[in-house]
Amino acid sequence: LADAGAGDGGVTPGGAAVFKLILADGSTHPQDGKLSFVDRNVNPTTGTIQVEAEFPNPGGVVRPGQFAKVRVEVGQKKDAVLVARRSVADQQGITNVAIVTPDDTVEIRMVKTVERVGDLWVLESGVKPGERVVVEGLQKVKPGAKVKPELVPLIELKTLDSAATSAPAPSASAAVAASAEKP
Repeated sequence: LADAGAGDGGVTPGGAAVFKLILADGSTHPQDGKLSFVDRNVNPTTGTIQVEAEFPNPGGVVRPGQFAKVRVEVGQKKDAVLVARRSVADQQGITNVAIVTPDDTVEIRMVKTVERVGDLWVLESGVKPGERVVVEGLQKVKPGAKVKPELVPLIELKTLDSAATSAPAPSASAAVAASAEKP
């Protein structure tokens, strides 16, 4: 297990994964944890395995019964293209996104999603870094239509997404809110 991510980010030079403890208030425990146990049984209901990590606790920062999350980075993808989950349309097994070209016309492209990271999809193909992806108004745009795109920074998208369920999801590629121009 430790060798699976050797050489990737989040893995120590010896090949062991680095565990971070995220406390209930959102702060990160000052000490990193280390892997202590991996159960070989897969839970048939959830598809998960039990993993235990040990964390030093000088000063008793972590108390018995306290809620916390554990984060472990198992690898990094260099130059990965991330798009908002809501910008990806899946129809009968075909996955598409709407791209705004440099001349502000809409182009629909097939993409291949690799994995989900929070509210983002990592794309393997179909979108190049820096291309503008429609994250709002997706149902209104048609291929070849001229639009008036508004760039939405990643930070604003993340804030909007956590503020309301109807807000657009964040995107790490250039995200746009597109409104169709009237002919």
